[in-house]
Amino acid sequence: MLSILRKHAGSWFIKFILAFIALTFVWWGVGTYSERERELAATVGSTRITMSELGEAMAGLEKSYRDVYGNAFTPEMAKALDLRRQALDGLVQRALFLAEAKKMGIVARKAEVQREIAATPAFQVDGQFREDRYLGVLSYNRVSPAEYEAAKRDEITLRKMEGLLTASSRVSAEEAREFFDLSYRKIRLLVVAADPAAIRNTFAPTEGEIAANYGQTNEKYRIPARVRLSVARFTPEFFARKAEPSEEEIRSFHEGNADRFRTEESRLLSHLLLPYAEKNRDAVRKKVEELLPEANTGRERFDALAKRYPLGKAKAEWFTRRDLRPEVAEAAFATGVDSVAGPLDMGRGFLLVRVNQIRFPESLPLAQVRERVVSLLKREKGKDLAVVKAYEAHGKATESQDLAASCAPYGIVPGETGWLSGEPSGELPPQVVQEALLLRTGEIGPVKTVGDIHYLFRVVAKEDSRIPPLDAVRERLRQALLAAKREAEARSGLEKALAGAKTAAELERNAKQGGFRVGSTSYFLPLSGDLPGALAGAGEIRRDLIGLSSANPVSPKIFRSGPFFLAVAFLGEQPPAAKERETGMEAFTTELVERKKTGLIGAFLAERKKTAKVEIHPQALQ
Repeated sequence: MLSILRKHAGSWFIKFILAFIALTFVWWGVGTYSERERELAATVGSTRITMSELGEAMAGLEKSYRDVYGNAFTPEMAKALDLRRQALDGLVQRALFLAEAKKMGIVARKAEVQREIAATPAFQVDGQFREDRYLGVLSYNRVSPAEYEAAKRDEITLRKMEGLLTASSRVSAEEAREFFDLSYRKIRLLVVAADPAAIRNTFAPTEGEIAANYGQTNEKYRIPARVRLSVARFTPEFFARKAEPSEEEIRSFHEGNADRFRTEESRLLSHLLLPYAEKNRDAVRKKVEELLPEANTGRERFDALAKRYPLGKAKAEWFTRRDLRPEVAEAAFATGVDSVAGPLDMGRGFLLVRVNQIRFPESLPLAQVRERVVSLLKREKGKDLAVVKAYEAHGKATESQDLAASCAPYGIVPGETGWLSGEPSGELPPQVVQEALLLRTGEIGPVKTVGDIHYLFRVVAKEDSRIPPLDAVRERLRQALLAAKREAEARSGLEKALAGAKTAAELERNAKQGGFRVGSTSYFLPLSGDLPGALAGAGEIRRDLIGLSSANPVSPKIFRSGPFFLAVAFLGEQPPAAKERETGMEAFTTELVERKKTGLIGAFLAERKKTAKVEIHPQALQ
């Protein structure tokens, strides 16, 4: 599954599957369905989607992305992906699929559910399903058999629906070849560039033009309001230094936050790895499967087998989940003690992992974590003191109008800023500056809290927003008008060169007569390759390049690329080489089929969303 996700993580259907995984394999501490709050996130027809289900889906979606992208999955990436919206979309789409399946009488039979459960490696011992293992794994993960089997039933139903909807996604050999040739053909272009900066003898703007332009555009030159502030910062770190928690507080904090002072579950694992090359992969897998019953007969036998193979490791080591690759951790931590998980395909070999011993999470004694407890407690006390002292100082400051004297008893010395406007700066958070801009000179603002820091401030000086007089921006206006005239002349000249040019040769002749720079590109892929030279900065030019050919050589459009205006014409093309087509066609056809499937599923969902009553509750996206 992970290899498929890594390959196709950008496609719509994989995003749907990721969201679905969050629903069917939530095997961490989120509680059972009966414990969910019934607060609604959305309704799809008669199906209710709760906020708890949305939270679980988001958690599962994030876990799936982390499994796929590893350390590349950053908080910034999570924010950009908008996991809440993705999770909600996945839940809505799932509800639409299941509702349609019910309407069509598509169901997962009991035998199908049982067959899939029996085939799950996590529930097997020596390759055979064991009910005690099945119940033990579910119990360990706090999932009841009824819940798991219901989720498995939905999973099978969804697969059936997907198969039904995408049955017409086949691609003929002729169609695949046509799309392949279009996608991988290379073209070569004539490129004409008009540089406005190279235009000479442009008439300088008159005073009348400058004055008229100032009247039309003076808002562009508006100077924003700005302030200078005297600022005092009340931070947890400052007050934490003076905080001295008592023994009773230390003991109480340790006992009340036991979950923060626990060991991770760890397992003593041995492993046996048989490497393979692509040509003997199946043979090696068969060999590992033959070894599995013997490997399961005890630790001594497993260690003896491991010593036979160069990549085996008889010496057992302790591992937490974080120490292992996700697919290994999933298998090893779902396997009971004195049992073997695998075989697992690691990409270069098949792995067997033996669980020799389990250390379950334990609460750490105070003596062992005392330093950490004191540090956290001092931080907490520092946060509390920062709030209290900030508001005490603010009360004194508003009464005395003396910020420095009001902060002095707490050891806080205000500092003065430079000029600040609404634009972000490194001196202060924008929220503080925005608040200050509402005040008059000399006023003391309210306590402004950003994160854990509490800001007290006084406006030392203020300048209101204003439009500068014409004389102050005359030169900027003159330069802007001159640049606009040169751009208009450059564009007009390029339009003349294009007029009547039906071939690349005619465009080149006209361009040289107009004094424009003429060049040509090397061969490149217009659909997917890097665009050469100035074409790279020409925005959405690819869609226009696709249509260029010997029958239609000259693009009638003028493209903007940075400071330049461009015109292009077709010079030649290279079809894909026979070897390239031979080696790439299979993967390309598979991708083309997936695109068709995505389109068919997307069209189905779009149609059902028009007719189904889908209501998203506002709190779901907050």
